[in-house]
Amino acid sequence: MNKGIILHIVAAVLLLVTFFLPWLVWKETILSGASMPVGSFFTAAKNNYDVANPFPQFSFAFKIFWMIPAAAIVVVVFTLSKKSTFLPAAFASLLSLSLVLVYFLFSKNLVDLLGISKSVWVLVKPWIFVQALAAILLLLSAGEGKWILKISFIVLTVLATYFGFNIVSEQAQQKVMNEQFNSSEGTTTDYTISATELLKEFRANDSVTNKKYVEKMVEVSGIPASIDIAADSIATIRFEDSTGSFADFTLEKNQYHKVKNINAGTPVTIKGVCSGSIYSDILENTQISFKRAVIK
Repeated sequence: MNKGIILHIVAAVLLLVTFFLPWLVWKETILSGASMPVGSFFTAAKNNYDVANPFPQFSFAFKIFWMIPAAAIVVVVFTLSKKSTFLPAAFASLLSLSLVLVYFLFSKNLVDLLGISKSVWVLVKPWIFVQALAAILLLLSAGEGKWILKISFIVLTVLATYFGFNIVSEQAQQKVMNEQFNSSEGTTTDYTISATELLKEFRANDSVTNKKYVEKMVEVSGIPASIDIAADSIATIRFEDSTGSFADFTLEKNQYHKVKNINAGTPVTIKGVCSGSIYSDILENTQISFKRAVIK
């Protein structure tokens, strides 16, 4: 077995292993490459920095990143079987580089916009760079020649991810800015439902229920499990069920005078715009978020 083949296998194994090792640390939350397809990436962003997924309706697309470890395994098997590994290597490598860059750019935005740290380097762990290096080596060592094609793939992937991320970020920021001028007070309610039934409906079929409720004004009644008021007077009211699933309502700032007089266990009716739900494979629960919420 020559050095090129050994390097190729080592790169594939590194890509596979480091996918599950720590890439980022946000406060007390450790995120690996698997956090994106699992669904915990934006959950951590919401819980730690109140930054939610701006387009939850596309969360299903993140499952494609499971192809990184899967393709890495295929590369090892194909290499040992003396088959061409160019396609699975390219697929794993380019997906990996794209994911690494998204993690880095997202963290940099948190630093720049929220001032949570003096430098993005405080948030990233060494394994994210090992992942990127393994991805580059995996593609470059796939077969002989094709150097221009391989390098072109790498450069185009980095550029497409960088500019694509910036475009999406600008759209998300504009979306938030527009929503700040649209209070929910006088907005027509699209659906009225109890918290218990809402959670039950999302657990039964979250893909269908997301299509029904996302970006709709929903009025929900129930008994809050918890009420949290941040230092900036922004409050969050949470409804939970016995499975650990929950619905979080982030209230508008002008609701502070109402929410400060409400205690957990007191029946309340809230209406807000549904941002969608995610299912956590780790916690095995459904997490629903609402924005622009007001107390009726």
